[in-house]
Amino acid sequence: TLLGPSGCGKTTLLRMVIGFNSIEGGTISIGGKVINDVSPDKRNMGMVFQNYAIFPHMSVKDNVAFGLRMRKVPEKEIEERVDHILKVVKIDHLKDRMPVALSGGQQQRVALARAIVIRPEVLLMDEPLSNLDAKLRIEMRSAIKQIQKKVDITTMYVTHDQEEAMSMSDEIAVIHEGRVEQQGVPECLYFHPATSFIAHFIGSSNWIDKNHLFRPEKAHTTPRDGCRPFTARVDAVRFLGHCYELSLTHGNEKWIYWSPRPITQNTLMSLYVSDKDIITIK
Repeated sequence: TLLGPSGCGKTTLLRMVIGFNSIEGGTISIGGKVINDVSPDKRNMGMVFQNYAIFPHMSVKDNVAFGLRMRKVPEKEIEERVDHILKVVKIDHLKDRMPVALSGGQQQRVALARAIVIRPEVLLMDEPLSNLDAKLRIEMRSAIKQIQKKVDITTMYVTHDQEEAMSMSDEIAVIHEGRVEQQGVPECLYFHPATSFIAHFIGSSNWIDKNHLFRPEKAHTTPRDGCRPFTARVDAVRFLGHCYELSLTHGNEKWIYWSPRPITQNTLMSLYVSDKDIITIK
């Protein structure tokens, strides 16, 4: 996954990979073969766009078959491959339906099936969940991950949503102002941020000073061996359903803590954090 704030360059990089944007330096290679000068139609890549780009005048099966017909695949093979991929993405019962009669999640599956059915070497996805509601986004994260593993295609996924990136990715490259700030597995980026930007951007951070922080879930409200005590004032309490989110002030720093029960506003509370859970940013 390419993760980063809006304007950092992640979609530009994705468009360079598929060949829509030119590059001024460096190389792009697939399977060891440099493809800088290969035209987009010869790169054998599938792409799922943010707006899905489904043809409104075509049925589901015709939308999915479009890329195969452009490649002049025999009709019998097209029918077999389309039927198979519609079953993989679990919309085979909708194959004769028109896009106007599909939900957002169903349209997203059509776009995904169309990109996969051509058997690309690489699947590219540009913020494909941004138009869905919050509950459907969570459902589709799991669905996309399962489908991607089932068809076994290397996938490059662009998002600005850190939770989406953390839950779906085998590896994340965090991009900041046009450069990769840090790259690695989600757990590494979360527990071992290399820079202050990564620590701020990935997850929630409670800063002790400019070089030390801890993640909110690492704090306890009862003393434990090897834990350092901190005192903070409760500024606000928000009910999130599964917990209460407390906005705290510790010195000049703003912290958060997730509590199983509400705490009275403006009271002082103690938090205890193990030394091994305090992250140092050099």
